[in-house]
Amino acid sequence: MPLGSIDSTSEDELVWLLRHKTRRRIILAIGDAGKISATTLRDMLKISTGSLYYNLRQLKDFVRQDEDRNYTLTEEGERVYRVLKEGGVLSLDLLKPKPPSRFMKLLTNMFFPIWLFSPLYESTGLRVITSTLSIMVSILLLIYTRTTPLILHIYESSTNIFEIVAKYLGNLVIMYLLLTFISILISGRLFHYKGVGKTMDSIKSIALSSLNEELKFFSSLIIAIIPMIFYPGLLALNRFFNLHLLPEPGKPGYYQIRDLYMIIAQSISLPFLIALTAYGRRLSGTTAAIVVLLIYFISHVISQLLMISF
Repeated sequence: MPLGSIDSTSEDELVWLLRHKTRRRIILAIGDAGKISATTLRDMLKISTGSLYYNLRQLKDFVRQDEDRNYTLTEEGERVYRVLKEGGVLSLDLLKPKPPSRFMKLLTNMFFPIWLFSPLYESTGLRVITSTLSIMVSILLLIYTRTTPLILHIYESSTNIFEIVAKYLGNLVIMYLLLTFISILISGRLFHYKGVGKTMDSIKSIALSSLNEELKFFSSLIIAIIPMIFYPGLLALNRFFNLHLLPEPGKPGYYQIRDLYMIIAQSISLPFLIALTAYGRRLSGTTAAIVVLLIYFISHVISQLLMISF
């Protein structure tokens, strides 16, 4: 059975989804078992929980959960399963794990922390509590230090508390729109379809799939950018305990040290944003990294323009 015989998914989309061995193994494992729990599937494939849920999200059109939360194949997934079996791909061969080295595991967990966003997406209570605490901590530190975020930079702000809060919330919306819009453009899948109707279906497959999914993405974004509060956090400690972590404005070294703290905050934020974009927008890690780095570039350009204007 050729790939083109699967009507509701484009051949390019299917190749993109199944080019990773883990996803083929998931399809074959579920197809062979009929239905299987997440724990059994994870143990069978010998992969992390984060990796499992990330790839299950990528396969959401082919895999579903029944009332007992066991995973089964959709009608489309059954077709893909038959394609893999009839194409001579043996499930036993694909189910044999090739464990990564400890060093590679460590690097992956550091620079692509899917482990953080899989529990956030799967647990509503954890996501609500964590995002609420993130908002409270962020707003308190921004108000105390009289600073405000703009994309991936922090600037001195007015003394108006309501303005600081409004700018913080507005920045969350800006980040959400940038991540969504650039993800749609950079993914490339948008241009695999011809016609307005199919293009809209492609947009919905990458983002805007449902209100619930967008709320998950937005609330997880609040958590992903919490490392940016590292900078106002340092300012708060410096002011409260008089630690002399930053020279007075206008003094020698002020801008260099301030920029160093900003770079540290941005460097911590980038991996979390990449993992969120990959998980929430169903993108590969590489594509998600390009999306986030483009946003960082936009933030840097805006920062330079603001410095020139003042």
